[in-house]
Amino acid sequence: MSGRVQLRFALTLALGVLALTGCGGGGQQAQPQLRGSELTIWSSVPERGPLRQVAADVLDAERLALAHDGGRVGRYRVRLVALDASTLDAGRSDPAQISQNARRAAKSTRTVAYLGELASGSSAISIPLTNEAGILQVSPLDTAMAYTTRSLAVAGSPERYYPKLHDEGRTFARVVPSDRTQVDALLTLMRGEGVRRLAILTDEDPSGRAIATNLRTKARAAGIAVVLREEIDEHATRHDDTIARIREADADAALDATGPRVGAARLWRELHAADPLLALYAPASLADPAFVAGLGSAGAVAHVTQPVYEPLSDDDPAVRRFIRAFRSAYGHVPAAQARYGYEAMRGVLAAIRHAEAAADSPVTRRAVTRAYFATAVRDGVLGPYAIEPDGDTTLDRWGAFRVVDGRLRFAGDAGSGAEG
Repeated sequence: MSGRVQLRFALTLALGVLALTGCGGGGQQAQPQLRGSELTIWSSVPERGPLRQVAADVLDAERLALAHDGGRVGRYRVRLVALDASTLDAGRSDPAQISQNARRAAKSTRTVAYLGELASGSSAISIPLTNEAGILQVSPLDTAMAYTTRSLAVAGSPERYYPKLHDEGRTFARVVPSDRTQVDALLTLMRGEGVRRLAILTDEDPSGRAIATNLRTKARAAGIAVVLREEIDEHATRHDDTIARIREADADAALDATGPRVGAARLWRELHAADPLLALYAPASLADPAFVAGLGSAGAVAHVTQPVYEPLSDDDPAVRRFIRAFRSAYGHVPAAQARYGYEAMRGVLAAIRHAEAAADSPVTRRAVTRAYFATAVRDGVLGPYAIEPDGDTTLDRWGAFRVVDGRLRFAGDAGSGAEG
């Protein structure tokens, strides 16, 4: 299944899930207790595609956090079950497989939480299903803004993702910053680099469209004119018409807000060959190793924003302990994104602990969700942070990255996301 067909299916499937689950409503329903002495946390990560290695480290970091608690919280033995979010046919995260993963988690009476998804925008499939079952869902890496705040590119967001909003409230949260703050970081970076005339490239990816729409509404206040918004055909082997329109618009920079796809690096190489002075920008969703390695000479003008994995230095004692423990358990230094997986699991385990301490009877999913939304961490491997009422994290720092020897290298702080 191609990326574009896969995306259409994802959107159709998400809407179908919402239609089948209804809109919630009615009085708050009694929720069965999680009976027995064993609880299950599910982790949905892709074993194939551009996120494969990052996903493996995120999953191992989740396992490590559980091991550090001895696999238990109070009276409960806690089991982590990993589910592959990708398929062989898709070669990456697959909407149908994500739906199957979430349904499997929702079906189990032992399920207390669901960790996922990783690919930006893919949680649109699983959130309605976990919300319908009243299950806490925590994403380590999905930055799509529409799940937590209104997005002009996604009608009815964020409420549309919560069919049981009235009964269960918000059940989705994340430890990674939202694209809402990434837009502010991108504009800060562009303004600092002297961008004045910007072309925006999009496709059917809803996360990219949300970034593009939000950025366009804020660009003028940053002193940047959006002179072109161009739709990219994923199947095109050349992009001569797009390049011609960018040059006619006299753009001095282009933002690629398309979804991860085969040929993304080729487009950048073509843009750079046509205009070596055109600065090229991308959000974190495009920052996979294959894309970066394929940029060639276009890497010289590439700018990418990614979350700053706080603290910035591995000199922090908590980070040193994490890296040492991870390397001892798995034989290598983890990808920086693994810290988000570690904190996601730590936060869920702490929520179970708090819910149990507050109840004389066995805990409920609802109690665990409420406890997680009260999360406030002082000593985490991401630095201090809290979970806000909408499910976003208070972490909001983004870094500017440049391409050096085919890899992304931290080039400076792109700033904290501003409200707007």
